[in-house]
Amino acid sequence: MTLLAHEVREAAHNDKLDMTEVRFAATDDDGTIEGYAVRFNTVDSYKTSFDRNAFAWEGRSLPLLWSHNPGDVVGSVRSIVVEDAGLKIRGRLNLDVQRAREVRSMLQAGDIAGLSIGFQRLKDEARSGGVRHITKAELREVSFVAMPSVPGSQVTSIRTFTETGRDKSAAAFVASCRRAALALKGN
Repeated sequence: MTLLAHEVREAAHNDKLDMTEVRFAATDDDGTIEGYAVRFNTVDSYKTSFDRNAFAWEGRSLPLLWSHNPGDVVGSVRSIVVEDAGLKIRGRLNLDVQRAREVRSMLQAGDIAGLSIGFQRLKDEARSGGVRHITKAELREVSFVAMPSVPGSQVTSIRTFTETGRDKSAAAFVASCRRAALALKGN
């Protein structure tokens, strides 16, 4: 919301009108997403788990792909943070790309939520039950997937904007202002 002007005008019967002009602008729907690309110390469907210290990120951009397909780049990872629960990413869908708009639509509808990683294993150790525990790996990409192999690897938030939601918010704000003005006038 942007405040553009404020003025006081003379009205009928020597009343003064205190007027403020307000304009509403769309929130930034820039395709920003957040989520856990991989959960640490969680055995996946391939009998693999990842150590909390397995990944070192040098700050370089990583591609966000659709289903590990290098031909379907839909955005990029902008930041990575190692948390106790897992590797948390923040990325941005490139909304100029049709497939990225499709991915965003599926995320918003709840059709998909999974994230998965493409990586090169550098070091691992054997664990009981035939589990391979990755202790060092190079992260190559993060993908949106329908069924992630690591439980809990998923998008946790997506910045969204719907014209309908904005219209309802603006209409509710204007209605509140009218009611307040009428109440001040004693109507």
